[in-house]
Amino acid sequence: MQIIQSINRNALIIATFSFLLGTILLLLHLITYWDKVIIIGLFYVLIAAALNGITFIGLLANTIINHHYYKENLTTISIFLLNIPITIGYFLIVVNNPFHNTFI
Repeated sequence: MQIIQSINRNALIIATFSFLLGTILLLLHLITYWDKVIIIGLFYVLIAAALNGITFIGLLANTIINHHYYKENLTTISIFLLNIPITIGYFLIVVNNPFHNTFI
């Protein structure tokens, strides 16, 4: 599927970078157990939530305004919202920490 609207393209880029940076922080935490990674991760989640929230509002407004691109808009929103369960899963991994003694 080709993305025509720039707001959808930008939202997908933001979602991709949010996913990648969150994954890198999770892996860094699991490998190093450096306490500051958790603090960095919490700040990252707050900043990402604000940025993603603003972007999501823009996507909803774009969906209303450009309703004739409904497939592209709904696909973008669906992919964008996939970061929410991924973030919850990453949070549960950090809290439960199933790999506590695996790497050390």
